[in-house]
Amino acid sequence: MVLLVVVAYALIAIYEFLPLYKQKQWRDFQVNSVLFFLSFVIAVLLCFKVHIPSPAEPIKVLITSVFGK
Repeated sequence: MVLLVVVAYALIAIYEFLPLYKQKQWRDFQVNSVLFFLSFVIAVLLCFKVHIPSPAEPIKVLITSVFGK
């Protein structure tokens, strides 16, 4: 399963990052790289059945603190 994730991400990386690199869009390349890396780490952790806590509760607390009840 991990091999499938790695291959899929490799193909997506070639498709997404090569045009950005060739066109020298460095800012887009950097932002895409960070988001791509974070999603890759999460995907690999899910393959290893690591429990990743849901961000729903912290988001709910944040929205409640900003807008009130």
